[in-house]
Amino acid sequence: MDEAPSSRPSSGRFAWAALCLALLLGALALSFWVATKNFAIADPAKSPATAKVLEMARIEGDSSREMFSRYFASESNRALFTFLGPFQVATALLAFALAFGPAKQARRGKAARALLGLVAVAAIAMAPLVPMMIEKGRAIDFVPRVPETEDRAAFMRWHGLYMVGDGVLLLASLALLPLLVGAATRDVSAPPPARGPG
Repeated sequence: MDEAPSSRPSSGRFAWAALCLALLLGALALSFWVATKNFAIADPAKSPATAKVLEMARIEGDSSREMFSRYFASESNRALFTFLGPFQVATALLAFALAFGPAKQARRGKAARALLGLVAVAAIAMAPLVPMMIEKGRAIDFVPRVPETEDRAAFMRWHGLYMVGDGVLLLASLALLPLLVGAATRDVSAPPPARGPG
């Protein structure tokens, strides 16, 4: 008789898809933290070290000092999101390619397939926003924040849309990850199918 395999082939695909999703979630969490931290560091009111550096640079005027410090925070965030956009697309599509087919036979497979599609679509839809927002952001780097300008208002609308997309991607990924992990572990622990005489 043929020796029965210890696990089903799809278990590895679910496990790799879960890893891709975990990397995506980790990158999202890191980007939220870094972007927030950068602007906190750039704010002289919140960072005495930044205030001291600006004083040493002899930049006069509160508005000019804030613009100067926020510029470096903005450029740091732009470098991060230039990498994050393609990374989100790659991990989302890889998870989709690995798990969408096998999920058809998995428990709660319809939910998993719907979430896999939502994660992939959200990542792809957000990708073109990154270079556009970088360009628009650089155009207003040295424009005073008060009074509000139309260019800045337009940038903030696009930024809000991107944040909504990020929220959808985050929530869908959080809902999907336990389904993939459950499918991977369930597939490994399930008894192998019976094999006839070889």
